[in-house]
Parts: sequence; C-alpha cells; structure tokens
Amino acid sequence: MARVQVALLSVLAACSPAGKAYQYPLDGVLRLDHVQSKATHNSYHIETTDIAPWEYTMAPLDVQLDTEGVRSVELDLSYIGDDVGAGHHFEVFHVAAVDEGTTCRQLVDCLRTIRGWSVRYPGHLPLYIQLELKDGFDDAAAEQFFSDLEGVILSAFPRTSIITPDEIRGGAATLPAALAGGWPTLGGLRGRVFFAFDNRTTPRQRYTHELTSLTGRLCFVDSDPADPFGAVSIYNDPVPQSDDIAAAEAAHFWVRTRADSDGVQARANDYTDQMAALSSGAQVVSTDFPVLTAGLPYWLDIPGGTPSRCNPVTAPTNCTSLALEDPRYVGGQR
Repeated sequence: MARVQVALLSVLAACSPAGKAYQYPLDGVLRLDHVQSKATHNSYHIETTDIAPWEYTMAPLDVQLDTEGVRSVELDLSYIGDDVGAGHHFEVFHVAAVDEGTTCRQLVDCLRTIRGWSVRYPGHLPLYIQLELKDGFDDAAAEQFFSDLEGVILSAFPRTSIITPDEIRGGAATLPAALAGGWPTLGGLRGRVFFAFDNRTTPRQRYTHELTSLTGRLCFVDSDPADPFGAVSIYNDPVPQSDDIAAAEAAHFWVRTRADSDGVQARANDYTDQMAALSSGAQVVSTDFPVLTAGLPYWLDIPGGTPSRCNPVTAPTNCTSLALEDPRYVGGQR
C-alpha cells in the first residue's frame, strides 16, 4: 500500500505545474489579444556612451519581469563567427565597438534568464520576445542561420512552452484566416512565450518561404493583415501609424508600438506618443524607461495594470486586470 501511495504521489508531482500555483476563472473567455502590456526596447541595454539616444540602462531581464511589470522584451542579435570550423553563435548587444553594454551577452543566457523566471511563475501572461536581426545574416546560408537560431531558442525553452505559427494557424489555410475569431484563450497559453522577427527585408522573405507561410517555423514575423503569414505587426509610431494599428487590431493581429524613442520624449517629459500608444489598442507598448530614472520625470506604466490591463480597444466588458494577471500568483516582490 505504501508503495502505491508513493507511486501515486510521484505521478501527481510529475503532472503538477512547476512554480507557484494560480487560478484564473476567466481563462476560457479572455483571449491573448484582449491584453495590453508594457514592453522594453533594447531590453538588455547598459549605458556605456554619452550619445543621447543611448543614455538608458535596463535592469536584468528577470528583474524587469518580476518587479517592473514588463511582459515583452526586445533583443538585438548579431551572428558571430567563431574560430575556423567552430561555427557561429548569437550575441546580444546594440552597436559593435560603440554601444555594446548588455546584461546578457550571449542569446542563450538572455533566454535562460527569462525561462528561469517563467518556470517560477507559470501563471504569467504569455511573454512576447521580439528579435531584431542586426548583423551576420548571409542570404546564401539562410537556412543554417535559421536552424542555429531556433536551436538556441530550443536549448532554453522546451518546444511545448513556445507558441508557434503552426499552433495558431491550426487547420486554417493562413494565419490571418485562423485569427478571424481572435487569438486562443489564455487558458492554454499561460506560462509560455512567443517570438517574432523585427525585420521586413531578405531574412523575412527567406523565413516565410518566399512570403508564403511560416509552416514549420518557430517564430512569427513582422507583417500586415494582407500577408498570408501575418499575425504580428510592429508599428513603432503610434501617431502617424494609427490607421495601420487600427487595421491590424481589426484583423486580430498582435501589435507592438512604442511610447518613446531615442530619449526624445523622456527628456521633454512629453507623453503625447505614450498616450496615443496606450489608447491605440496595441497589445504591447514599448519604452526605454519602464521605471522612474534619476534626473528624468518621464516613464511608462500601464494605467490600472496588475501589471497588464484589459485592452481598451479589444477587451470584453467583463475583463478585469486581475483576471489577466494577479500579483498573488505572479512575481516575487509586488
């Protein structure tokens, strides 16, 4: 009998979610596109220069997630060749030899930091990780580049924890067709991550099988509602691109925009773009200033968020911020 009890406890332990327990009664109703969250731009960045647009420093990625309410990060990637015959690896920094300060130089370390926090709090909203391809892409070796990148991602995250284009598309002919009714509900997405390339040039063309689909790929790409591979749109200027954002929202796309850029708004204490970004309905609003910084009165917080809030454009009336994410279940210091 004792052996049976021990075996049963082992099975239950194996089936139980890792990390802190959670309960969200509206998880079968609220969808991923009903959310609005805070994002950071160049989320790894450490200030190392007196060039004004680059004068900001980010906390380590897990600190941003844990205490600053961030639910989306951006990582700049450089594909660096090793010694002859030793292959390549991905590094995370801004500009070579000029602005290289980073909290996690190796991509795999950045991702493992995020994964470690995610495992502790599996009740978190899905984390959106935006990848900007900076240097090292060779069109003649595109598939090797993509294979290496996806290999690094899968070394940090099990495939089951990644929301993929194929999962969202399901049996539909295209991703936009699958999104006609919106993204899946939060019940099947909590504790997971998804990735997208911030790129509309040759890498995107190759990754989408010549602009046809993302079949078999791990990441989404920047896109428009008319694209057969479309699901994620990056419109960084919330005022001049307000019509683009509205069209993407109407198609149930996941939209990222920015509240500020190059420190201009922060130095002027100008909230115009931030207010436009928040009211636009973009699911993630990115900033260089996720918390108050010495010498600057400007920063971004999500109004009424815990830390995210119900999307002001897309969310149903029964949505509440606590139904999206509750500090009792997620985060160690709120």
